[in-house]
Amino acid sequence: MAFRRFCARSLAIVAAWFAIAAAQAPIQDWSNVETVVVTPQASGPALWHIATPTSEMWILPTVGPVPKDLTWDSSFLTGLMKGANVVLLPPRATAGVFETMWFLITGLNTIEQPDGTKLENTLPEPLRSRFVAARQRIGRDAGRYEDLLGGVAALRLESDYLNFAKLSPDALLKSVQSLAAHAGVPARPIATYPAMDVVHDVPKMTAAAHLACIGFALTDIDNATVHAVAAAKAWAAGDVAGVKAHYFETRLDDCLQQNGAYAVLREKANRDMTNAIVAALKKPGKSFAVMPMGFFLRKGGVLDRLEAAGLTVSGPGG
Repeated sequence: MAFRRFCARSLAIVAAWFAIAAAQAPIQDWSNVETVVVTPQASGPALWHIATPTSEMWILPTVGPVPKDLTWDSSFLTGLMKGANVVLLPPRATAGVFETMWFLITGLNTIEQPDGTKLENTLPEPLRSRFVAARQRIGRDAGRYEDLLGGVAALRLESDYLNFAKLSPDALLKSVQSLAAHAGVPARPIATYPAMDVVHDVPKMTAAAHLACIGFALTDIDNATVHAVAAAKAWAAGDVAGVKAHYFETRLDDCLQQNGAYAVLREKANRDMTNAIVAALKKPGKSFAVMPMGFFLRKGGVLDRLEAAGLTVSGPGG
């Protein structure tokens, strides 16, 4: 039973890989973002807006991870949400029950170290010392990671750090879903993608790629320690300049870019979210879209694609 629980947890870590990375998509160049002043907000996070003669779309970019106990004024957002057609949520990754069970039976060893090999023995200095210091800081022993491939161990370490620091990668998304439910507005992800496509590509990554993933996770932890709380507070106050100052580039995304299946899903997610917004604007009335800040603003992301489609996107000053 204990082994089965370990198997399920290990698979869940990899299956969540795409979803977490999407939520932390890096902004490569803030100069790409052109902002103009729209209707002043009384309070709360910044919103972007698209209007047509018959419809409008409000876009709420989010940051993450954020403190699990983060408080923010949702009154302005709640008022806008009343009577909306839909709240569009980012795509999510899923794994089918039978495919998951088959992987647990036949394929779990593909995301583990070869027999007799322990993770920390494969890490060169100073990477090994950084990894050991990070796990000791959050009270974890070597056994929690020693049998996992580097990329999987990196994801587990980063997840463990978030729990230790009481940070959540999806707390804001859940809050918006709750607001939509109370307002009687349907909220749905724009698409679901098969997580197992990413899982199956993990063993194909090179040893160097797995080492890189560990370095990326350690950098994420360092950045989150310094910037996560400040970015969350700036977001809650609608302080775009503060968000820009503290919204750090996750390196987990760089890790996943080494995975061919993930790169395909990344492009598909950008395209699907853009198309969903364009489609919603064809229906009279008001709609909302929620997505990670980087997903929206990064070069080649949703904002660029909406403007390329001929739409005028207005946003907060700053």
